[in-house]
Amino acid sequence: MIPAALGLGAVVALAGCSAGQITETDTQVAAVNGGSGDAKQVAVRNATLSFPTEGAFYRAGSSAPLELVLSNEGPDDKLVRVTSPYAASAQVSGTSDLPSNTALHATGPSAQPATADQRTVQITLNGLKQDITPGVTIPVTFVFAKAGQVTIQVPIGEDHNPRPEHGSPTPGGHQAGGGH
Repeated sequence: MIPAALGLGAVVALAGCSAGQITETDTQVAAVNGGSGDAKQVAVRNATLSFPTEGAFYRAGSSAPLELVLSNEGPDDKLVRVTSPYAASAQVSGTSDLPSNTALHATGPSAQPATADQRTVQITLNGLKQDITPGVTIPVTFVFAKAGQVTIQVPIGEDHNPRPEHGSPTPGGHQAGGGH
């Protein structure tokens, strides 16, 4: 009985050894849907293509708006260009200045509207060179006047419209899916 207890004690003691500073989860990144990257002091966070307003993917030749947040922790900067090998061109309109210690929000048609105190920009990839479907990421390069450039893998973002099987209202005022 004593050898069994000593063996069990050794197993319990060794089991606690993996809880140090080097663990299996020490390099995990937060579970955010979009792509992220840094160009010196400018951070690009949660970059996604807006979910298509028609259909479930972007067809070749169409345009895709981007949703993301740009954050500047350094000196005043400016977004000067956006490019992607998957698009013929990109359009940046609205505010592109990025003063020190501010954020700039790019919002697409399917995103939540910006609040009155948020600074916004519109970024659209035009003339997509191939179909872009959910689950696929495409490289998008952001170029800043002072911070330089960063290329990020950008997926299609989430569909902001509720799915009928999750109890969204249907015409006539009843809940779909029978859940009451």
